[in-house]
Amino acid sequence: MVRSRVQATFLLSFALLLALALPSSPALAGGPAATDPDQLEALFVQRLTRYVTWPEAARPGPDGPVIVAATDARRLRPYFADLPPGRFRLVQWPADEFHVLIVNGAPGREAAAILRRAAGRPVLTIGQGPESLRLGAVIAFRRVGGHIRLEVNPRAAARSGLSISSRLLSIVRIYGGAYE
Repeated sequence: MVRSRVQATFLLSFALLLALALPSSPALAGGPAATDPDQLEALFVQRLTRYVTWPEAARPGPDGPVIVAATDARRLRPYFADLPPGRFRLVQWPADEFHVLIVNGAPGREAAAILRRAAGRPVLTIGQGPESLRLGAVIAFRRVGGHIRLEVNPRAAARSGLSISSRLLSIVRIYGGAYE
C-alpha cells in the first residue's frame, strides 16, 4: 500500500513536470502536442538526469551544462534549442566529452558498436527498445501502444559507475538479462 502510494505520487510528480515543461519552451508551445516521439524522448532525457548520480570526477559541474551526445542530434535539436542557457548542451556523436549518450536512429550493428565504445565510461547511455539493454545501455525507451515506457539495466549502470535513484527504479521496468 505504502509503496504503491509512493509510486503514484512519483508518477504524478513526473507527469506534472513534463506537462509544465511543454508550454514553457517556445519550440514546443508552437508545435503539436507532445506526441512526437523525439520530443518525448528529449523531455525524458532532460528529466532523467535528475535521477542519476555520476562519479565525482565525471559529474556535470554545478554551473556547467549536462552534455548530451546523440547519434542523430538533428532529430532532437529543436527540443534542446530553447532551454535556459547552461543547463544542457546537445552535441552530435562521436564526441570527446559527454555525460549522456542517446543512441537514436542507429541501425542495430552500429548501435552495438557505439554502446561498446561507451561501455565502462561514466556515461548515461540511452537506447531505443529492449535490445539496447542487452547491448549494454543503461536506459531504454520502449514504445508500447503509443506511449514511451522506460526500462533500466542496473548492472550496466553499475559498470558505468552511475547510481540510479531508487525513486526512478521503483516505477520503471527492470531489465534482468532476458525477456519472456
